[in-house]
Amino acid sequence: MSTDPAVGPAAETAVTALTSGVDAPTFRVWLSLVHAYGHLSKSLDRALAREFGISLVWFELLARLNSAAEGRLRLSRLSQDLVVSKASVTKLVDRMERAGLVRRESAPEDRRAVYAVLTPDGRAALAEALPQQVRNVRQAFSERLDGEQLDSLETLLDTVVRGFDPDWRP
Repeated sequence: MSTDPAVGPAAETAVTALTSGVDAPTFRVWLSLVHAYGHLSKSLDRALAREFGISLVWFELLARLNSAAEGRLRLSRLSQDLVVSKASVTKLVDRMERAGLVRRESAPEDRRAVYAVLTPDGRAALAEALPQQVRNVRQAFSERLDGEQLDSLETLLDTVVRGFDPDWRP
């Protein structure tokens, strides 16, 4: 029991329940996932910045636009795809537009809708960075996991992502 008279048995029970949850397998998996993603994204971000002068999130946005029909996506869709707020996507597109990698376009069918469109400079930046990014990702994983482990990890992560986004396709 606590020696602090302000902390009663109910509070201690709640704290015990909370701390015992930290040892639960799902919580440990979450911590590992967050930590692994932090290390991987930091490493990939540094490499892209050093080698090509773009960030990981810029690379991802360019890649998504490149894969989209006509090289354009609504800002609201980019917000969903990048799993960030609409305000964050707006600021991101602002910076990338100033760099000449994307431009904004209004939708004639819906004046409220705004698209980010890949520019020729954006396509060139992606084409330059993509081969090295593929090598960096391959190296980051192949140094740590074999083929069977990679397949298992992909299956598990896709299952989790599809629980949040049924339309998810890598």
